[in-house]
Amino acid sequence: MRWDLSARVGLTMLLIAGLPACTARNHDARAQSQESKDEKTREQVANATQKVKEESRVAAKNLDEAAHQAAHDAKVAAQGAKEGWNRKETGTIDLNSASKTQLETLPGLSARQSEQVINNRPYGSTHDLVTKGIISEREYNRIAERLTVR
Repeated sequence: MRWDLSARVGLTMLLIAGLPACTARNHDARAQSQESKDEKTREQVANATQKVKEESRVAAKNLDEAAHQAAHDAKVAAQGAKEGWNRKETGTIDLNSASKTQLETLPGLSARQSEQVINNRPYGSTHDLVTKGIISEREYNRIAERLTVR
């Protein structure tokens, strides 16, 4: 088959004209593929950022609650320290007038025993704690020097 010059020129022109179109289509496909990848990356980062934002709000709330609890605990501890500092360790306690709190400062005397001391008033002597069955003789010997009856 013999091609004449004009057919060859026409075919060459078609090839030359079509080549950029193919290249452009190939470029468009790559650009679309890159845009798709970029969109996917943006979406993943946006989702991760939203999740971190939500988790940080929860963490901030938990931290705030913990800070309030710590402040409360510190205040209570400071009050306890103040009370302890102001207590008279060597002072005597009158069995007929002492409060439950004062009685509980006696070493080894439980809250229940402190209530019993109050419920069994009046006392004629400190040893009445033993005779009324509130504490044992051994317990009495440990605290006797801190007790008085007025």
